[in-house]
Amino acid sequence: MTRKNPVLPGCLQGHFDERQSFAAVKSLVEADWHETVVEIVREIHALRSIDRMTLRDSLLEVSYEGALDLARLISDGSLLYGPSKSFRALDPERDDCLRETLGTAGKNTRFFTNHGHAEDGDQADFLTSSFHVNSLADATIDVCLIGVSEENVLVLWRFEDD
Repeated sequence: MTRKNPVLPGCLQGHFDERQSFAAVKSLVEADWHETVVEIVREIHALRSIDRMTLRDSLLEVSYEGALDLARLISDGSLLYGPSKSFRALDPERDDCLRETLGTAGKNTRFFTNHGHAEDGDQADFLTSSFHVNSLADATIDVCLIGVSEENVLVLWRFEDD
């Protein structure tokens, strides 16, 4: 039986600049979710060089709260100039949209990122103006958030020329 791919919420259109960010969700079809991520990002020129071994070696797990902060950074932030101070302010419309987006991955989702502050565990601050990343894409600086459940894989990625 073929599973139907889930759909990202329509509210994302106002939050993602397709020139510098990417969002997709797909049913998990490979036994190794890293392969599913590679399939998803192959469509994006800036991310074509990414392979499953690079993902396996470069990603760290983050909490749901950390994932929400990363979604804020990926959707509207700048990797070169840091996140906007407005990310710390409540924005119910934006935050509801991003929560809905994270929910498309499915139940019991585990989240992963290449953002260097993931090394700090529960103390991680993904909205600080100074941070490092384990850049995965060639010729760009990038931050990803990958959500993996038993059903789906969610990929949010921001990439900028440095």
